[in-house]
Amino acid sequence: MSFCLLLSLFGFMVACSNEGDTEPLPPTEGIQQYIDPHGDTAYIPAGFTISEKPDERTINTGLVIFGPDGSEFVWIPTRNTPLQVRDFASYFISRSLDGYCDDVSLPAYQAMVASVQRYGGFYMGRYEASYGGGSSPKDYVPASKPVTASQPGRIWVQFSPQDATVACENLYRDNTTVQGFFPWGANWDTMLQWLINSGCKTFEEVAVNSSSWGNYADDPFSPNAGSNYTGAYEQAKANNLYDIAGNNWEWTQERNGTSYVMRGGGSTIMGGGASGSAYPAAIRNPLPGNSHHPNVCFRVGLFLK
Repeated sequence: MSFCLLLSLFGFMVACSNEGDTEPLPPTEGIQQYIDPHGDTAYIPAGFTISEKPDERTINTGLVIFGPDGSEFVWIPTRNTPLQVRDFASYFISRSLDGYCDDVSLPAYQAMVASVQRYGGFYMGRYEASYGGGSSPKDYVPASKPVTASQPGRIWVQFSPQDATVACENLYRDNTTVQGFFPWGANWDTMLQWLINSGCKTFEEVAVNSSSWGNYADDPFSPNAGSNYTGAYEQAKANNLYDIAGNNWEWTQERNGTSYVMRGGGSTIMGGGASGSAYPAAIRNPLPGNSHHPNVCFRVGLFLK
């Protein structure tokens, strides 16, 4: 068994060590507890607000919150869908999970796991990251907002994983209740498994063919796959998350050797149109970690302090 896989398994055990708790711990000062109409619990950072739309206030179908800058995030509950790396059948470029890993020794990873254990979830950006501010890599700040023909902005492609790590950590850096982070493989897989467990998507739609809900060259709902947009198509929404499948590939902090791992598939690959059956949402695709690729973006995660 490879060292990377051992790290992934270790991360699974740490992340899931208290997922069976039935009573959530009290939040730290400034964090508000939210109980939805079904009695499920989430936690809201200081300075954030909950969407007023009825279909965005239920945890099992996608609780949406807004940051002070207007960025939008969805709560990913982990009490019934534990945080872990998952092997979604054989849908990997290398056809094996062996060699893929999250670096569980990182203090940021350990802080994320501790937060998930305490609060029973984390937040994922509702949209692919767009430019939020900053003039150099060390002070770039991303946003999680729709970018469409009527809502202009710039999807952050051609952005290396190293720069994405710094940018995500810059978001809300002055907020004492929440931490931005660049998602790991465990976060991506847990999000996908939650889509399945909640009944939003089937395993086949996540791991075999995502064409019905992903933005691909062969999807049934868009005239052309809109990789320059995020949030443009309601059909590409799942539990209030947009463009998890197709559109742009998305960097994660998961590693395969010296490469970082892209997830979600894309609207194009190698200059041609991509298919949702060839590149479903669960696919893993390693790419050299210093790449600034025109079809690869990232997404911002948040965990509570």
